[in-house]
Amino acid sequence: MNYDVSLLEIKLFLMTTQLGNFSEVARRQNMTPSSVSRKMAQLEDKVGTKLLHRHTRSLSLTDEGLAFSQYCAETIEQYERVVETVEQRADTPRGAIKISAPVAFGRLHIAPYLPELLERYPMLKVELQQTDAFVDPAADAIDLLIRIGVPQDSSLRMKRFTKQRYVLAASSGYLKKYGTPTSPEELKQHNCLVFKGTNGLQRWFMGKDQLTPYEVTGSLYSNNAETLVSAAESGAGLIVFPTWLIGQQLRNGNLVSMMDDYQISTSSEQQLISALYLETDNLSAKVRVVIDFFAEKFESVRNKGRCYWDEI
Repeated sequence: MNYDVSLLEIKLFLMTTQLGNFSEVARRQNMTPSSVSRKMAQLEDKVGTKLLHRHTRSLSLTDEGLAFSQYCAETIEQYERVVETVEQRADTPRGAIKISAPVAFGRLHIAPYLPELLERYPMLKVELQQTDAFVDPAADAIDLLIRIGVPQDSSLRMKRFTKQRYVLAASSGYLKKYGTPTSPEELKQHNCLVFKGTNGLQRWFMGKDQLTPYEVTGSLYSNNAETLVSAAESGAGLIVFPTWLIGQQLRNGNLVSMMDDYQISTSSEQQLISALYLETDNLSAKVRVVIDFFAEKFESVRNKGRCYWDEI
């Protein structure tokens, strides 16, 4: 019997059974498909039997491969539990942690802090994935999701950082030329620069006691928020965006907020900035310290008024 089977080979084998092809496994593991295929051939040599049927465009398990995969899953699960236990007992959190964050928020409020995080915890290795697309943390092996929006019913655990607060803003040049709106009804007289995503044009919600939706129009729509912010800075029109995104422009005077006595949003429900992670009895030390680190940083930023964030 050959005992030289590695945990990497077992992990790649399980991923192959789940994903059905070497290319996707290779993409997720930063390997080449030929490297994954070679690892699987080596694994078959070591266990002394064929585990995979290789078809032109897909893979399937042999009977032996099916039985082997069941034992492999138990082995990996036990290994991960042991590692988490060791990490929790260790004085210094260690290991790789994969974080997923929205593109703009990740650039502005996650990436700048990573050098300090890694200096504080030198045994950590961070992979930051920035995307606005849906992410399945289990399928994509994501340890920590940073997400913004209305909380959804989910099997994920949540650590709330803060509320998301929106403002209506424009450049002083635009307001000098076209006037400053003082009520939602006046928006129809202005050029509104509106975010347009997969669900169509975003509605603006405003009100003093209760949020009411308003359909707004203008000469520029985009699925990129920072494009619209840049256009507003140049005097093109009005925008509604969260304070974490345009805090710098508000501080330096490139943008001016208005209708501050109104509640403003892009949803009738309260939106949150949160950390999400898979349900587990024992949260690993590396995930726990990263959550605590960003909670500390965001609290400090709000207290200094640097981002106009609301209190939790």
